[in-house]
Amino acid sequence: MQFRITLKPVARQTLVPFNYAYRLSAFIYAVLAEADQQYATFLHGQGYEYSSTRRFKLFTFSDLIIPNARVDTRAGGLWVTTPHIEWVVSFFIDSAAQHFIMGLFQDQRCVIATPRHRAEFIIERVEAVPVEIPTNTIQLRTLSPVVIAEKDERGMDQYLHPADVQFGPLLIDNLLAKWNSIPRPVLAGDSSTDDFVTSAITYRLLPSREPKSRLVTIKEDSRAETKVRGWFGFTFELSGPKEILELAVLAGIGRYNAEGFGAVGIQNSPD
Repeated sequence: MQFRITLKPVARQTLVPFNYAYRLSAFIYAVLAEADQQYATFLHGQGYEYSSTRRFKLFTFSDLIIPNARVDTRAGGLWVTTPHIEWVVSFFIDSAAQHFIMGLFQDQRCVIATPRHRAEFIIERVEAVPVEIPTNTIQLRTLSPVVIAEKDERGMDQYLHPADVQFGPLLIDNLLAKWNSIPRPVLAGDSSTDDFVTSAITYRLLPSREPKSRLVTIKEDSRAETKVRGWFGFTFELSGPKEILELAVLAGIGRYNAEGFGAVGIQNSPD
């Protein structure tokens, strides 16, 4: 389920730090922990296991949608100049949990704090956004940077442009790994499976705006601090089984979804 959240700044002047995604991720875990500590601990510490080295959280979130934000490089952030901003959060969960999740976020205070900054918001509204997959081919737009990388000969990540020949195959491999990490009951004697082959899914970059890149610091000011590069501001076409397309929208594409990367929306839906 996808949720559109409306936030109201507490202060008249609010500066959101550039590297805010990690703080938003921590906020989501904290909100979940208030209602279900066991589930929050499972997501944070374990997640859905595909292999010993690949685990997924199956949720993601967009960049903050800040209209007319004023960039202040010296202060290290974005000044909010409107009375409200928006945020999209997506969970790959049963639709029956929709009202439960909405209730968790309603009326919460979201604080984005760093050693230099403190931005505080009140969540005024939480709206469930139905995700409908009408056909086996959909057009998607990025809501946050997408991180796709492959290892070079030194074992270092090389972050790929959406037009790179390996971008699509690696995106698809990641989606299938997510799908296969989800426990699914198998009926006795049923020879059919829910497994899909790579060839069943295709990716195509659409000729719209030129993708832009952003270097983002994850876990800033901690021992685990690292920098990753993601690409945003582009649209693409994804074809395949509807279950996989829904997973792409709700769980995110590429790496670091639970840190705020790889959020996408169906093209032509409201911003």
